[in-house]
Amino acid sequence: MRALIVEQGWSRGALAAARALAAAGWTVGVATPTGPGGGLAASSRACSAHHRVPALHPVGAFVDAVAAIARDGRYDVVFGAGEAEVTALSAARDVVTAAGAVVPHGPHEQLLRAMDKAELSRAAAAAGIAVPDVLDATDVPDERTACVVKAQRHARPDVAGSPPRIDTTVVTGRTAVAGRVAQIRALGGEAEVQVLHPGTLTAYAVVRGPDGVVAESMQRAERIWPPLAGASARAVTVDVDEELAARARALLASLDLIGLAELQYVAEPGGPARLIDLNARFYGSMSLAVAAGANLPAVWGEVALGRSPRPVRARPGVRYQWGSADVRRALTERRGGLVGDLAATLAAAPGARHSVAALRDPGPALARLRAGLPVRPRTAAAPVEAPAT
Repeated sequence: MRALIVEQGWSRGALAAARALAAAGWTVGVATPTGPGGGLAASSRACSAHHRVPALHPVGAFVDAVAAIARDGRYDVVFGAGEAEVTALSAARDVVTAAGAVVPHGPHEQLLRAMDKAELSRAAAAAGIAVPDVLDATDVPDERTACVVKAQRHARPDVAGSPPRIDTTVVTGRTAVAGRVAQIRALGGEAEVQVLHPGTLTAYAVVRGPDGVVAESMQRAERIWPPLAGASARAVTVDVDEELAARARALLASLDLIGLAELQYVAEPGGPARLIDLNARFYGSMSLAVAAGANLPAVWGEVALGRSPRPVRARPGVRYQWGSADVRRALTERRGGLVGDLAATLAAAPGARHSVAALRDPGPALARLRAGLPVRPRTAAAPVEAPAT
């Protein structure tokens, strides 16, 4: 079985997927617009071939290039690693299918519905799942109120100049919220302002086939970065909350979402778990589920090829750390003091599954290190900039 992962070059989720697929016996190719090295996944020993693709704009040239790679490389499944790649490949799946490969998603319109924050909130509420309270930007009461401002959709691959992702941010004050809303609109997005509900970040990740969920993992964040509205910098797998999982399955069924879905919740002490996001793609901490026995990418690939994989559930108690983010968090939060927080961060590393660092696969960490080093030009040319994460 052969899988092609299409990404921008520095996706931790793409790296986790490449490693997981290779561990399950897949031959993995990675396609990026970057040069030699190609980023994290392309630097991994799990990658058997690195292909060059053009940037997402114009989207037609991008899709045609991916289809040509799929045909020439005899790939069975083509995965998009980010929202922009997922959206572009899903919309043009007939082109990829004609090249002999599968784009592993359900109906395109339903995929767009799941990726649209407002549509997702409506579907979640109908399934009995709590969601964040939404405000109009003009209703933010004062300059001290903190809100979460996000784009209803992250990616518009059909619009030239649109960024592949618009970050969710915590913004304090009516004026700052209005400014962030204006920024998102200038980028071609539609903003949504939510009340900031503090609590513990929990994620329920599944692979859903035509007959229901066939793989699942639940994790709880112990540290997040950036603070308040970030991703897991440290996390652990926990027993699946059956009530939450049942409602999540009902939501996915109503959306007719096939493939991988990571549902993120914030649970306030004594309050409901509120659904804050759904990722229908590889996600940053996915290596945790794989380490805990739920190889989500491999199961997704089998579902895409029409097979019936054995159901799997991640075992609880497996730990994860995104090391560089945890260090940045410690430098900012300083829980118990700077020295104490840094010491605790370093102590958490042994025995944890990491998103990039791996003794048996050092290439991605070395690539990340090289990308972060300043480059001194040999001539009067402009300095080379490291790619963004």
